[in-house]
Amino acid sequence: MHVRAARALLPLALGVAAAAPAPAAERGAPRVECAGRYADTLSAMKPGARAREARPAADYVYCLRATAVYEQLSYGRGGKLRRQYYTKVRHGTGFAYRLRGEEALLATNHHVVDFPEVTGDGVELEGVPPGSRRVREEIRIVANEAEQDAPAQLALTPVVSDPALDVAVLSAPAKLRTMPYRTGSAEELRVGDAVLVRGFPLGAFPAANAGRVIAVGQRDLDRGWDHEDFAVDALLNLGSSGSPVLAVSCATGEPELVGIYHAGYRGAQGLNVVIGIDQLRGLLTELRPSPRELAGREPGADPAAARAALARGPIVMPFGGRAVRVEATGGGVRFSLLDASYPLSTRVELAVLGGAGAGSGESELRDALWEQLALVLRYRRAEDGGDGSGSELVRARVAERIREREEEQADLVAATQAGADGLAVIRPPGREPANGGTVRDGSGAPLPRNRVP
Repeated sequence: MHVRAARALLPLALGVAAAAPAPAAERGAPRVECAGRYADTLSAMKPGARAREARPAADYVYCLRATAVYEQLSYGRGGKLRRQYYTKVRHGTGFAYRLRGEEALLATNHHVVDFPEVTGDGVELEGVPPGSRRVREEIRIVANEAEQDAPAQLALTPVVSDPALDVAVLSAPAKLRTMPYRTGSAEELRVGDAVLVRGFPLGAFPAANAGRVIAVGQRDLDRGWDHEDFAVDALLNLGSSGSPVLAVSCATGEPELVGIYHAGYRGAQGLNVVIGIDQLRGLLTELRPSPRELAGREPGADPAAARAALARGPIVMPFGGRAVRVEATGGGVRFSLLDASYPLSTRVELAVLGGAGAGSGESELRDALWEQLALVLRYRRAEDGGDGSGSELVRARVAERIREREEEQADLVAATQAGADGLAVIRPPGREPANGGTVRDGSGAPLPRNRVP
């Protein structure tokens, strides 16, 4: 029934219904020409493209099913380990935009196919309890949300993803039909231009939704995103995320890809936002994240960079809700966990010695300290403007990662203090006085005792 309803509405949306009145030009009225790059009506579409887009399903648009399985561990009677599993499934839209050898590349939203590694600590996933770990995930092409998983369904492989742009590229092991239109320019859209969105609302069936551009130049910084949107009044639903958004070229009468639909305002109808295609060209063609995303990625431990920073003096950094002083010692680095009352007291509770990555299987705490130091140095580089216009974004992302790690770090400290296996390779607590020198940050500037990034 839904498919029939969509079939009846599609021609109306495209202005090709048999009962529709003749165009103004055929009635003798003056023809209205396009005033910009894109038309303000879908009836400007060429007959061939109009017939193609009047079909119930666009043969280059696919329903995606992303599935993740989570494991939660607990202990039962007698200390017996119990394992419980939870499956999370979501549906979205993807579209094939080019072939690469014997495979096809599809674009969709990052949030359609992304699942957190671990739930809890502010990361909620409906139906999955906190403290669960992702143990399996897969992405398939399905006919709709009602179709059961089957071996014949194409499994997709992630190629590249950019969370800030909220776009992911996937590969399919088959030569799928690809979008037959060129890539346009969202920067040349005007308020009032007509758009067509092809997707799978609620994952139920393929559909086309027509609308108009109602706002342009909207920067989206919600949920860690950072991209330029334009808003449309097309009525879109869950499951439409990842849908291609088309506008009709005044010059050719052909549709052009101008964006990817990715979000709507909660509790509002006809108020949906689309990621402009211009900022996605590099990701879709070169299959590389944006420079901003690369700059914001978590750095690895770099002993050389750490030694260079520590040569200017000790660094005090946050770790698990505590303060850790990092300083060069001989040919290595010493991490000193300071008293919980710091900066009132500078007593050292425990110290960890060693180089980056040394004994990773022996001391998880040591590795976590090196990772935290890398983040702090990354933050301070951005604070000094080392990332240019992207410095503010990098600082925000690194600060968020530091906050996310706090609970795990606190657990490591507690396990070490309790003498847990593999975590007790430390210097025993003592009343070692603080280093007498002035404490400085990574740039060499004096560091107040209570300063943390």
